[in-house]
Parts: sequence; C-alpha cells; structure tokens
Amino acid sequence: MAASPAVSYEQWEATFNRLMGIEGKVLDEEVPGRSARNIEFFTRFKARHPDQLVLLHYNGNARDPRYEAGRYFAGHWVYYNGATVLCDVPAEDGETEIRVADARLFRTGIGRYRDKNDDVGLSALDAGGRPDWHESEQVQLVSADVKGGLVRVKRGCYGTRPRAFAAGKAYAAAHVTEGPWGRRSNLMWFYNYSTRCPRDAGGRSCAEVHAEELAERFSPGGRLAAFDGLEFDVLAHERRSRGARGLDCDADGRADDGLLDGVNTYGVGVVEFCRDLRKRLGDDRLILADGMGLANQRAFRLLNGIESEGWPHLGDWEIRDWSGGLNRHFFWAAQGRRPVFNYVNHKFTTAGDKPGERVRPDIGWNVHRLVFAAAVFTDAAVCYSFAPPGEQGERYGVWDELKMGAENRAGWLGMPKRPAVRLAEATADLLGGRADPVGGGGLGRFQGAGAGFALDGQAAKVTSAKAEQRGLVFRLAGVPSGGPDLAVFVTARAAPMTGYPPEVARLMWVGVAPAGERRDRSGERAAAPLRYMTWLGPEAFRSGFYFSQVGPEPVDIEFTVEGGEPVWISAVTVHAAPDAVVREFERGVVLANPSPRPYEFDLAGLFPGRAFRRLQGSPRQDPETNDGSAVRANPTLGPKDALFLADRAAF
Repeated sequence: MAASPAVSYEQWEATFNRLMGIEGKVLDEEVPGRSARNIEFFTRFKARHPDQLVLLHYNGNARDPRYEAGRYFAGHWVYYNGATVLCDVPAEDGETEIRVADARLFRTGIGRYRDKNDDVGLSALDAGGRPDWHESEQVQLVSADVKGGLVRVKRGCYGTRPRAFAAGKAYAAAHVTEGPWGRRSNLMWFYNYSTRCPRDAGGRSCAEVHAEELAERFSPGGRLAAFDGLEFDVLAHERRSRGARGLDCDADGRADDGLLDGVNTYGVGVVEFCRDLRKRLGDDRLILADGMGLANQRAFRLLNGIESEGWPHLGDWEIRDWSGGLNRHFFWAAQGRRPVFNYVNHKFTTAGDKPGERVRPDIGWNVHRLVFAAAVFTDAAVCYSFAPPGEQGERYGVWDELKMGAENRAGWLGMPKRPAVRLAEATADLLGGRADPVGGGGLGRFQGAGAGFALDGQAAKVTSAKAEQRGLVFRLAGVPSGGPDLAVFVTARAAPMTGYPPEVARLMWVGVAPAGERRDRSGERAAAPLRYMTWLGPEAFRSGFYFSQVGPEPVDIEFTVEGGEPVWISAVTVHAAPDAVVREFERGVVLANPSPRPYEFDLAGLFPGRAFRRLQGSPRQDPETNDGSAVRANPTLGPKDALFLADRAAF
C-alpha cells in the first residue's frame, strides 16, 4: 500500500498504527519499485511510533539480478548443470545461435506464470574442464532447439558485455531461479550459499558478500538504520531438483544439489551465513526467517525466530498438521536466540485456474480462531495477509481476537499467567507410566532392525547398527489405544549430525500404525504410518502428536529420525484423548479444540474463582460466536474451533 502514489503517508499510518508494529517489503530485490516510497514511510513510522516494531521482509533465497547486483560475481549464483559449447561464439551484440552438447538443459515457458525463459551464464572452461566464472557473460534464452542441439540467446545482459568463446572450451548453464512474484516482477537468481561456492577475485563467497551488504544497510547512516531487524521471506536449508537438471553448487559442471561428500553444503552454508550476519548486526537487531516447512533453514540459536507463512502451512486450512505446527513453534520458542520472536503470518492460498494464480479459499471463522489460538499458545505474534472484512471507514480490517472485538483494545489479554496446558496430559497414561521416564520399565518396548537400545540414565539411547546409516527407524510396540483420539507426548534429544554445525537440528517423525510387522509382497510395510514432525536438538524437548482417527486395537508408535547419530528418548506418554489446549492470561483465557469432534471444557475446574464472557464481535466478522455473553462453567467447542474469552472482573 505504501508504494501506491494514491495513498498518502497519513492515510497509510492511520491504517497500520492500530496494533503493535509493521513489516513489509521496502527493497526491490523481489518487486520493482518498492523502495521508492516504502523506506521513507517505514522510517518515518518508526520515528513517530518508537514503541512499535518495524521489520524488513526480504527474500533470502534469491534476488532480481537487475537490483544492485554489482558486488556479486558470476560464480556467486547457483546454476543448473550445463552443457559444453560446441561452436565458436563471437563477441557480438544482439542475438546469437549457439550449438551446445545438450539443449534439453535450457527451457522456455518457465516461471510462476510460465511466460519466462531461462537466464543463462556463458563461461570459459579452465584447464581441468570446469566452468571458470571469472571469464563469463550473462545472456537471456530466446529459444531452444532440442533436436538440433541449438540455443538462441540475447547477448550481454545484466551488466555484462558480449565476449568471444572458443568451441569446446566454453560452457553454458541456466540459472536456478524462482518467481516472478508478481506480474511486473522478474525471475530471481538463487544465491549460492554452499560452502563450496566459487569465490570472487577478493576471495569472498556469496554468503560473505550478502552478509556484508545487509549489514551495511542496517548500519548507522544506512537506508534501513531505523529498522528493528529483518525476516528472510524464504531461506532454504536444501534445494532438491528433478529430471535432467540439478543444482551445481560447487561449479564443476555436474549436478549435486549441494550434497557433497554426504553433507548438505548448501544448508550448512545458510547456517554460516546466518552466523556471519548475526556477528555483523549484533544482538540488537532481530533476524528471523521462514520456518514452517521442512526445507526451511535450520539456523537455531542464531536466528531470533521464524515466520510461519500460513499456519500450520499455506495450504492447510483444515489444520491437519496441528501437531507439527505446534512442535515447530514450541521448538523455536526454546531454541531461538534471545530475545525470541516468532510470528504467524495468517494466510491461506490455493491454486487458481491460470498458471501462477493463487486464490484465497473460503474458510470458516472457526479456522481463523484456531490459528490465532495456536499463536498465543506458543508465544508467537500474529500478522496477517488474510484480513477480515473492514468495518465502516476501515481500509484494512483487524481481527476481533487481536483487538477484543468492538471494544478495540490491542493487547487486551495481557501477559500469560502460565504456559499452555495440553489437557490430554491430565488423563490416564495408557502405558501406565512405564515409559515416563523410559528407565522406569519402558526400554523393553522399543524395537527396530538396524537400531540398538540401551539405558543411559533414565533415557533409552538409540544407536544405529551401521556407521553408514543415514537414519534411524524404530518403534514402541504394542501400545494400547482406546480410539478414536490418541495423544502421544515424547521427550527426546539428539546428537548433532556429523559434518553439520551444532545449530542444525534433526528432523524426527512420529506416527502410529497397526501393531505388528504387516508387510506387502516386496517386504515393505503395507501402509506408511500417519505421522507428524518435530525437531530434535542437544537439549531435551517435549513434543506432542495428536491422531484423531485411531481404531481401538493396539498400535505401534513409529519413530523415524534423520541421521544415524544417537538419539535419547527419555519419556513417552500416551492418552486416549484429543489434544485440547487452554492458556490463562491476566485478563482472559484462550481455549482450542483441534479435534474433528466437539469437546467440553471444564472452566470451573481449570480456573476456579474466575468468570468469563465472550468478546463482543464486530458486525462484519462473527458476532454470533462473539456475542458478548457470559460463558457457563462447561462450554463446548465445536470441531476445529477456538475461543478467546475475557475475564469479567478485568473489564
């Protein structure tokens, strides 16, 4: 909105100063034209509202090469594996037809809207036959003749000049790109964060140049000096490719996807980039990055927290991944750098009819409330792209749960009085406490081919039988199940993976499957277990896993852990109950029911002596649910719903 000349600063400020801060795109790395007014507006906003948070939203994966890319050298970008140039290429302006060893590696009709062509790098080959990006030119693909082995390119693009290349001694490779993220935007080139990235003439890697650039922007006198920090809108831990083209992160002309000598050098490089940026910015600036997906960065203890762009996921408005969503945010709350700051960017989108089109699904008010509840349970802030209908005179609506409805009080809940309470944990443990701790008698229940089990203190230490194992798979066998609800809570920690910084947590899946070894004719299990993820680090962390459609028969709880290094399981409890959650605040309480069935809350037993009422909802939101009425002692919430209640004594 700030970029629109039709909106004055005063109109913009009046729209966005009603909560506790603002975050936005103010640079042109992704969307051209954003810096023209946005930097001024955001800087002015911070000066006028010093108590509000102001953050940069910035693409961490890639950038438009038209935007201030002069300090990067050609080898600082990631290319796909390319092809040898088989003809002499003259140094000429305009378009040139080039014969290549494999024209399949060059694509037209790519990008979000399927209307772009590859950007391509041409380079000399060194004496060892490797691309030498110090002698290179950037070009744009015009067409590709796969049968004829020919590509036609537009020469001397992106600040480079046409140069001559000799047949058999030159190389062509397409850039790894994303976007465009808007009809008026362009393809964006991926930074090569790999620790094997080629270095420029000064010996600097892409990650070092990028960290230096960002630090300059936030330094005294820099254009972003007034900002409180930044959030990397996408910053990947891994990049996986399919088909004939793969990422060539060490620039040897062969696809590797960053996996070199068994280590994800791209993900390691992202962590080291975050470490460098933290050192340059210090602890007075917030640094966050997307963290809702498995492929997102893993810079735990270096970043202050994450954005969940859509919670639990951008396309999960049925809230199927309730458990994974909570585990991710609880883990970051424990393992983010202090001060921890996580937030949910509330939005959901789905594919439209046209290429690249994203549309907003029609979802119920209950889903919105459930997302906001998850945020306050995990100490996460809320921002949103999915806005409610604006009231009379509003340019942009504000959700009732964030402003106490018609009473319009930001921060109305006050401080939390205690952590969120998962009510299932108060019900009977179906294991009878024998695995809480595991040393109390639960070790014998663990099984798994290729895994060893030993008691280490009160924890089960799980080790791989073979040093070369890339993962651990084991299970807790024969667990009773009352069905249909089963809530499993696991306390575990893990040793770091070999070759990775200690900040890189390990992925663990926990699922349920019918008890026993049912397998198909190939010897594999007939059906994979339904499962949810969590992270494991060097400190014990308690995760929750809620399964809402479990039968009455006993089940196996299956654990699948990334990496073959040891894992310690110190406690497991299992409960035949939904993962209903409550949290008490100074001036209210929040209830959530993630179950597909109604759930009754015992407010009188949970909060003796306190009386609550519903919010008085805004007319254009959900005044039927938020009707301002007093709440009885045992309210029932419908499936997949939440409720924000005000303390009657506080208001």
